[in-house]
Amino acid sequence: MSRQRLKQNIGYLAGGAVALFFFLAPLCRLVLMSLTTDQGFGFENYGALLAESRTLRAIGNTVIIAVASTLIAVVLGSVMAFLVAYTDVAHKKWMEILTLAPFVIPSYIITLSWSTLLSARGSLNQFLDSVLGFKVNIYSLGGIILVLGICNAPVVYLNVLPFLRKIPRDLEWAARVCGRSLWQTVRCIDLTQAAPAVASGGMLAFLAAIDNFSVPAFLGIPAGIPVLSTYIYENVIGFGPSAFRSAAALSVLLSAIALGGTALQGLLVKRSSGMESIREDFSVRVPLGRGRRPVQWAALGFLALVNIFPLLTTITSSFFPAYGTKTLANFTLENYQFVFTNRGIRQAFLNSALLAAATCCICILAGTALAYRKVRRRCPASRLVEQSASLTYAIPGIVLALAMIFHWTMVPGVYGTIWILLIAYITRYLVLQIKSSTNALLALDVSLEEAAALFGSGRLRAWRQIILPLTLKPILSGTFLIFMQSLTELTLSSMLAAAGTKTIGLSIFSLQQGGDYQRAAAVSAVVIGAVALVYGLSALIPLVKKLKKRAPKSDPAQPDPHLAPAL
Repeated sequence: MSRQRLKQNIGYLAGGAVALFFFLAPLCRLVLMSLTTDQGFGFENYGALLAESRTLRAIGNTVIIAVASTLIAVVLGSVMAFLVAYTDVAHKKWMEILTLAPFVIPSYIITLSWSTLLSARGSLNQFLDSVLGFKVNIYSLGGIILVLGICNAPVVYLNVLPFLRKIPRDLEWAARVCGRSLWQTVRCIDLTQAAPAVASGGMLAFLAAIDNFSVPAFLGIPAGIPVLSTYIYENVIGFGPSAFRSAAALSVLLSAIALGGTALQGLLVKRSSGMESIREDFSVRVPLGRGRRPVQWAALGFLALVNIFPLLTTITSSFFPAYGTKTLANFTLENYQFVFTNRGIRQAFLNSALLAAATCCICILAGTALAYRKVRRRCPASRLVEQSASLTYAIPGIVLALAMIFHWTMVPGVYGTIWILLIAYITRYLVLQIKSSTNALLALDVSLEEAAALFGSGRLRAWRQIILPLTLKPILSGTFLIFMQSLTELTLSSMLAAAGTKTIGLSIFSLQQGGDYQRAAAVSAVVIGAVALVYGLSALIPLVKKLKKRAPKSDPAQPDPHLAPAL
């Protein structure tokens, strides 16, 4: 056997071992636990669960909430994508920022904001009661559907917006020549062509609704509304004689729904993949005429009402004590004093920051290395690791957390420490970095590397002088998403965190479940400020670069006119 062949075989075995141990083995142990009974193996756990009325209620609630919230997300995301892509409304940048706000702000903070806004003594409920004579109960099935729909609308928007811009204008012109009106053309051409993208975005919103744990936990647990994700959580923390077996069986049921939806979403993506090579067209296709200003301010007002006003309500409530009337006389900073002086909260912020930074660093190194071997070396082992990582990302987070418990309790010194959270985050988010690095490397011409090798450059020098400078920016584009999701993660930490390893999300969840809403609002306000700062800086950097390009360059041959008197 040649040396090159031996190295390839060792690489295949190493890749297979990594995929098996870190990604596939936890899921296999989960399935095995769901089939374990007192008599051996069988389907008794599934039969016992399906015989319980609460299980059937949880399944029904999960489907109802996922379908209804998906409809809200599809309507809201598609309408905003149409306005930004086709119409001549002004302030499109602000529309996009407001639409994407639920994408960068954690869903549990959005849920806490809506629960504060629509609490029994909330400002909006008091207004509705005084004007219309009724109040809205946010702790209900409708409240969960509303908040999930708002949280998942950016997923649809991001999926539909580029597709609308890629629809060829030739089709529209042909329809207009044939006598179709503007709105008939939009309905028959643009909306028909965009249907696969809308369906694909809707399926992503459906999967996100099934995967979401924080919204049903914040609003459903106090109201006694079970869904599969919270039902799994309740079984695990119950520590009954068959709690883990029941939770494992529920996890398999939830994973089956999620994987089925993922497969369907993949088919929809293939149907809409024909537009990938077409450049986006940013021209106005649907001028609104006199209706431009009303539509523009109605859209901005609606987005501010559903995405900004609840957050402002949470920030405002963080300055008041837990009990008593909310007037300027009761204005206090005690809640923020608690945030910055409480040892547990400070440790939670530190844990989340360290976990996010470590997850990003490891994902960049491992994900880029796997992507390079997949793209340049056509390595089957790298493809196996990517497919395994895709599987752990496709299943709901609560399922992955339970699988991690079953698997890593067999390894001494991992479960109950911060290491299991780091492993869980990497297992969850590695595929995002692999895909981001793969796209970056595919855009890099391989002839540049071949030219470097021809002139005697080693592999390390080629990476330092050619590959990294040309691919660093697109590689890091996926890292920002990994950092934000790791920093504000709740689902995995709710099951895996121990006493000294709590995270930001788990701290807010614990405060909310304990009834300490004002302190939870203060912690949320700090997170909102941090997210807004990072989001603002990311938007400011391109603006500064654009201003530098537009700045006039002085001619070195001509003296500066301001220096003329001195000369």
